Amino acid sequence: MEISEFMAREKEVKNLYFIAAENSYLRAEFKERFLEKFVPVASRDFNLSLVKPGDNYLKRLKSAINTPPMGAASRFIISEINLTDELNKNELADLTELISKIASDSILVFISETTPDKRRKFYQLIKKSGCYQEFKTPRYRYLDQWIKKQFNQAGKKLDQQSLKVLENMFSNRLEILASEIEKIITCYPEKDFLNYQDLKKIISREKFIEDEEIFTFLDLIGEKKTDKALLSLKEMLGKGVYPLYLLTMLKNQVELLMQVKYYSNFTHDNKKIAQELNKHPYPVKKALQRSRNFTQFELEKLLAEILKANYNFLTGYYPEQNMALEMIILKAISY
Repeated sequence: MEISEFMAREKEVKNLYFIAAENSYLRAEFKERFLEKFVPVASRDFNLSLVKPGDNYLKRLKSAINTPPMGAASRFIISEINLTDELNKNELADLTELISKIASDSILVFISETTPDKRRKFYQLIKKSGCYQEFKTPRYRYLDQWIKKQFNQAGKKLDQQSLKVLENMFSNRLEILASEIEKIITCYPEKDFLNYQDLKKIISREKFIEDEEIFTFLDLIGEKKTDKALLSLKEMLGKGVYPLYLLTMLKNQVELLMQVKYYSNFTHDNKKIAQELNKHPYPVKKALQRSRNFTQFELEKLLAEILKANYNFLTGYYPEQNMALEMIILKAISY
């Protein structure tokens, strides 16, 4: 369920909410929409408390809950919370006790990047007495729809190539995506239909070059073009692309190649494979083409090398990461 749909269904505010969303953009969007719908601007100075995690969290939250509203029917308390990090077992029991006695004129909203343990009394109390809702970060076709919606809300449409460019560059990092989309829309106020060339003029040039070159680099590895792959690697490193980022991109690519190659034993329909993997058909189609350059055994050996290198990068075993990455690429192509 999208936040806009959820808010449209909330005709009357409840006393207790627990909103879980791993993506900070979604958490911020929920908070903004909730305030807009239920908390009058004129009463926010006196009847709205924002309680953040930290020292004396329960004491501060209790104080906010027990403070009566001033000149209004209700007082709103919005609390950011991370149940896995902030509260021990006894503190969670105290919190459960606190919200079980919440006054009818207090509206308490928890916003969290983590979900509560559904076996605990805390979760059961929220489900019984309030509202529990999770908002998932959009992925694959849902991400396509999310991107289109951002443009549609501004009265604009986007061609399919541009949609894939945005998706491949930023994945579902919604904060960055929203920022880039806003930038594009602002730069073309009179244009209703936007294409790839329009985007290319606006999207952060460094990011555009980086991602385009990374995907070209991965193709060269898949095609086993040693000289060109090493030249591409040197050029990217020379521009300041972080070696660990490149290694991560390569790991993700190899894992996808392994999955796609396995399913290609049963079908060569990229849409069917994408459905099995719960992934977008476009990267699966590209992976299907690249996977023909490797055996499954070669991919397994390559992934083992990458995971080993990733550990050594993080522990500082490789002081010269650029050279280490070159060696990994040579091994990848020589398999």
